[in-house]
Amino acid sequence: MTRIPYLDNEIGLSGEALQVSEYIKAGRGKVIGVFALLLNSPKVAKLVADLGGYLRYDSILPQRLKELIIITTLSENSCQFEWSFHQEFALQADISVHTMEVIKLKKPLYKNGLATGDNSGLASGDGDIITYVRELTNNKRVSDKCFNKLRQAYSTEQITEITALIGYYTMVACQLNAYEMPPAPGKPSLPEPQLPQVRQTLAEEMQKSMSEA
Repeated sequence: MTRIPYLDNEIGLSGEALQVSEYIKAGRGKVIGVFALLLNSPKVAKLVADLGGYLRYDSILPQRLKELIIITTLSENSCQFEWSFHQEFALQADISVHTMEVIKLKKPLYKNGLATGDNSGLASGDGDIITYVRELTNNKRVSDKCFNKLRQAYSTEQITEITALIGYYTMVACQLNAYEMPPAPGKPSLPEPQLPQVRQTLAEEMQKSMSEA
């Protein structure tokens, strides 16, 4: 059960929500995951479907590169539902099991400025993409060293689409994570993030302080 209605069935839908549901179904075959949640705002659902359709299927980026970007973004955002499908898509796109484990377990690629053994086992250029996603997602900034490596390997148009793809799947992760969408049944999953303990509320702290006075 998600925190907001999960509208994967056209029964009960009407008006714009029904039209957009049919539109998404015509393009993707079915309405699941983020789109079943976004249908709570039909206009947003349609716009996201159009952008996602381009980035996922029609982008100038090669399929393997797209999946590498997608799974790294999903892992860094701990997005269970999308990972449960894209782990398989990534393997089909010739991303190795080793690379998958580095991404899935968030293994470091550098230590004390030197490449780790896990980094050395990656295909050429993969470490630069993984680092780019990690820096942008976690630091909210990208170092000159990291960006210059991308500039040497990709055109400005390609870098623009790489970054747009990161942003798109970050947005998807926000929707799915906020509404507690679990992995698809029987599909692979990510390690759950280690969340900080919830602090006592101010009222509880005040009550404890008063009782000790």
